[in-house]
Amino acid sequence: MSETKSICPKCQKKIDAKLHKLDDQIKITKQCEEHGEFKAIHWQSTPIFDHMQKYDQFQYLGDLNAPKNPEGCPYVCETCKNHASGTVIGVIDVTKRCNFKCAVCFSTFPNQEQEDYEPTKEALIDMLEFAAKANPKPPAILFSGGEPLEREDMPEIIAAAHRLKFMTILATNGTHLVDTPGLAKELKEKGLNIVYLSFDSFNEAFNKKVRGLPLVDIKLKAIQVCREHDMEVILVNTLMKSLNDNEVGDMIRFAAKNTDIVRGLIFQPIAFTGRATENPFRENFREWNFAEDVEKQTNGEIKTTDLFPMSVMTSPIKIMRKFMQKPWPLFSCSPQCGIVNWVYVSKNGKMFPINQFINFDKFFNYIRKTAENAESKGKISLLSSLFMGAMLSMRMLTVTKEVGTFTLLNSILRMHIAPSYASLGKIRRKIFLLGCMAFMDSYNFDVNRVRRCVVHYITPDKKIIPFCAYNNVHRVQIENEYIERQQKNKSNSR
Repeated sequence: MSETKSICPKCQKKIDAKLHKLDDQIKITKQCEEHGEFKAIHWQSTPIFDHMQKYDQFQYLGDLNAPKNPEGCPYVCETCKNHASGTVIGVIDVTKRCNFKCAVCFSTFPNQEQEDYEPTKEALIDMLEFAAKANPKPPAILFSGGEPLEREDMPEIIAAAHRLKFMTILATNGTHLVDTPGLAKELKEKGLNIVYLSFDSFNEAFNKKVRGLPLVDIKLKAIQVCREHDMEVILVNTLMKSLNDNEVGDMIRFAAKNTDIVRGLIFQPIAFTGRATENPFRENFREWNFAEDVEKQTNGEIKTTDLFPMSVMTSPIKIMRKFMQKPWPLFSCSPQCGIVNWVYVSKNGKMFPINQFINFDKFFNYIRKTAENAESKGKISLLSSLFMGAMLSMRMLTVTKEVGTFTLLNSILRMHIAPSYASLGKIRRKIFLLGCMAFMDSYNFDVNRVRRCVVHYITPDKKIIPFCAYNNVHRVQIENEYIERQQKNKSNSR
């Protein structure tokens, strides 16, 4: 199919790699002079790969001219001028401490079990202020770890991010929300927007094997706590072939029944970083038939072709920018990084991906052409184009029966003028985001995906590093350097 660059899983040297369509899968092969040949499943099945490529809008963006396989990538993130995408979500690790010891933890390596990495509150606020000065500014900050709620000052850190007008997201296993009275209320009052709650399985045998303990009751209680304080939840599922991939449909139906508070369900096929790095059976657990599993396990309510690359949002955002004081970065990540759609849940519980309400190809092409000239158009002209595109593409019978024409049109226009969950209006409590975010490990690493990454770590020394580059190349060194600086500072202050 194509040639790219990757890294050797053993020595991390940059090496040549090739992508192949083989046995109805996309596979990557590479050869290290010292450590030999490596093969891995790279992405979804070939029909889904082709479908996503069709809707990837990066090819239409003449203002993103970063070269393929840029020199120095993925090692020189702090000086790189060739990255193609801005930061959509800034990730900040606030601690290494955790009350779990999960077998699939991607942030803690087997030989790095120490918990000394924990930036001070002052350092974290400094990192937030640094991120706020970016142009364009990241819309959201995701606080991660470890378990962020091991820190007692987490509400204050949330408050600092809220003051800087970030959407605030907290990745958590949920136990402290359940066990610590008043914590959820305080987090909500300090400005927490979304709880990013890990939820892998309804099967306690899986939970015990992968997370170390039974968890279903804890997860359900954590969701109820969030409901009581109106903190929206995105469920995050680590997906593993033959272990929990048979629960994709159950998870989707659970999200559909709880759209009053569950705003999204994101599946993350396991990436072999952290504790899982050296798993000799890794290829047995790679789950790359997500789209097919969705269609099969929802009995066709959500089809493979109802999912789209995240970059499909690029044209709408180019239009939105005309109405925003501080424009968002473009969602220009690779179609192999993330596939998504919004799912509307009707009164009788039937699920409708939102593309089913319109002739999607017609609307998609209309929006793309409108976006190409968005900079030269006035706001009234853009709104007229949006209205006309929606009206010409809408499937009136389905919309009228399930949503209401005015409600849908109003939501489309408001989302383009002032994008937020609140702007979704009445639809907000009836929809959820369904997605799959496929992070890479050193076996299926592709530099051409990294250069388009939109999820970036923000480090204490003011570096912006793409997610997969950080977890495969930079993490251990950056954490150890920070620990050494802190220990030196403590020693000097005595």
